[in-house]
Amino acid sequence: MKKLVILFLVYTVVFLPVQLAKADVSIKSEDVASIQINRTSGGTRTFNENDGIEEFVIRKVVEWINTASPVKEATELDNTKTSISLLKIKMKNGNVAKVVPAYDCHVQNQTKYCSLADGDVILDQNNQKIRLKSVQLFDWLLTGWKQENTKPPQDTKEMMVHDILMLFLGPEIDKAVSKYYSEYLTYSPLVYPYQIEIVNVERIGGFRTFDFSITLEITPVVGPHISVGKDRLTFEIAPTIIPGQIKLKKFEHLETHELPPHWQHIIKH
Repeated sequence: MKKLVILFLVYTVVFLPVQLAKADVSIKSEDVASIQINRTSGGTRTFNENDGIEEFVIRKVVEWINTASPVKEATELDNTKTSISLLKIKMKNGNVAKVVPAYDCHVQNQTKYCSLADGDVILDQNNQKIRLKSVQLFDWLLTGWKQENTKPPQDTKEMMVHDILMLFLGPEIDKAVSKYYSEYLTYSPLVYPYQIEIVNVERIGGFRTFDFSITLEITPVVGPHISVGKDRLTFEIAPTIIPGQIKLKKFEHLETHELPPHWQHIIKH
């Protein structure tokens, strides 16, 4: 009988699932000093918030964490296994959060077998472990971080023409965005030239005429580039017909993006 009790206790300590927390997840990208990814088989990278391009990577990773779905009633059977990769999120206040790919394990004949849980990660934050569903973050932990390009992009003639055109259209874009979002927000979003995509351009009057229709997709932001939505705007540009040369023909709101808790005070109720 004593042997059975001892065996039961050993089984309980070694193989019993570790229940994960179900707390809410919230990390502010502006509070992050750096993120560092380490691969068990070799390789490491660090992204710092004081570098403009690397800071974009940090914001992307934090957004994946904040928008991930908690896995209900999930358990992590292997609490000591060395993960294939480890992400350390170093906060400006000195705290460190960790993210690793999740594993699913089972016991057969007193031997434990583990395999990666596709699309699931474990967030270790404030002494709590939370299992989350995020295919994007899972893939990034495995290989995506290696492909991050943090070298400044090369300027091109096409890019310069794009930016000049967006500066020309900027006041009309801002006016349209301000009018739409004033019904929902107390703070007027901004639209930066590099957050504008040209969807379609056409000459209305035929070859070498100067009456144009241009359709744009934009991402308005507030604060530290927190997107509030996505919109499609169509303008007509006709210097010889339209006073002021530019006229908004159509405004379509495509997406509404949820604001983080510390920015929800600008939402009109």
